[in-house]
Amino acid sequence: MSAKYDLTMDQGATFTRTITLKDDAAVVVNITGNTFAGQIRTSAHSGTIAGTFDFLITNGTGGVFNWSMTSANTTLLPAQQCVYDVEMTQANGDVVRLLEGYVNIKSNVTR
Repeated sequence: MSAKYDLTMDQGATFTRTITLKDDAAVVVNITGNTFAGQIRTSAHSGTIAGTFDFLITNGTGGVFNWSMTSANTTLLPAQQCVYDVEMTQANGDVVRLLEGYVNIKSNVTR
């Protein structure tokens, strides 16, 4: 089951978070060999991707990865409330949704 985590993002600003993945018993999950994907859409049923997150595993055995979007890409996001999710594909092919929620995109004034 995924965790609900609502975000606020600023158009034109770099978005970055560092995540340490732990199981229900608060034990670090080894994410070596796993991949991550995440998108923003204006609604869950929209066929159009508003934005795509980048991911980088920085410590696989420690369960640590970076989740980000460049300022060039956040500039392209619509200034409105959208939805997102983050999924992990395990080395064996299983897909696990880790996070989901709303993302409020705040307008960029300085361009």
